[in-house]
Amino acid sequence: MACISLSMLVLCGMGQRGDAPPMELKVNVLFEDTRGPDNSLEPSAEWIDSQAALERVYTATATLQLPAEASLSIPEIDFTTNRVLLVRMGRKPTPGYAIQLHPEHCKISQDTAFISLRWSEPAPGSVLAQMITSPFILLKLEKQGYSSVNVMNQHGKTLFELPVAE
Repeated sequence: MACISLSMLVLCGMGQRGDAPPMELKVNVLFEDTRGPDNSLEPSAEWIDSQAALERVYTATATLQLPAEASLSIPEIDFTTNRVLLVRMGRKPTPGYAIQLHPEHCKISQDTAFISLRWSEPAPGSVLAQMITSPFILLKLEKQGYSSVNVMNQHGKTLFELPVAE
């Protein structure tokens, strides 16, 4: 009986504080690869705020990855209803590093969007070719119900916290 009473108190208390359950955040991968648009040494995250800026990212990436006669298809983004986020892992000495989205773990709670990424590294002791890589992921997010973004790894560790400019 004491357990039931305690449970009711906790449930009623949550409703009084106004805690809403987390909402789903729709996030789509626009592009991901191990050869990023630049050779930043450190991990970073930044907003891409216009179609022109998005085209610069794609152009820089295409020069690293494609033969001269090929081109990447640059998506048209409606920046009035969407945001674009570029997350870089930083320069790495070998293959085996990657960033992937966990869309089922992307939520909005208490005015913050939480984006979950799988931040992969090679297993300790792995024998890999020496080749500089710059893993990155380019994400499209809906503009809805949040004023900051918290980018986390698969273990729930915060990698980046970004305010949202309107």
